[in-house]
Amino acid sequence: MNAAFDDNVVRLIESEVAKIKAEYRDVVAEESVERAAQESIARLANSKVPQFVPLFVSRFTRERLRQLVMDSAAS
Repeated sequence: MNAAFDDNVVRLIESEVAKIKAEYRDVVAEESVERAAQESIARLANSKVPQFVPLFVSRFTRERLRQLVMDSAAS
């Protein structure tokens, strides 16, 4: 995780990403979850309200993964 968040925010982000990895375990590769999460974190790196970053990382990552799954199913 490259963005500079306080330890509590980092722990919450890591917890959310772990939940998403478990949720998508048999659907997409763990590396894909990690990549989507890192992209979400990068988008939120300059957030003015870092307490909401874990929530948005979770939401944005799940959106990306749902789209990835839909795209895979369509091909």
